[in-house]
Amino acid sequence: MNAKIVTFSSRGDTTLLEYDPATADMDEVNRVIAKYEAKTGAQPFDLATGERIEKVTRDQNEVSMASSESIRA
Repeated sequence: MNAKIVTFSSRGDTTLLEYDPATADMDEVNRVIAKYEAKTGAQPFDLATGERIEKVTRDQNEVSMASSESIRA
């Protein structure tokens, strides 16, 4: 099963990255997230709890990225 890093905004959802958590280089996954966060200000969070995710692990199958502006929209 593939995992996804999904961005969402008032314009709709976009898959930023899709990967196989069993074989993926999780350091690279987290680097991609960090670059996107630095570029856009969007932060990774768990949609179920609403809590910010500091580091994505193999156990997380879907991570959402949103800026505070898109959450308020």
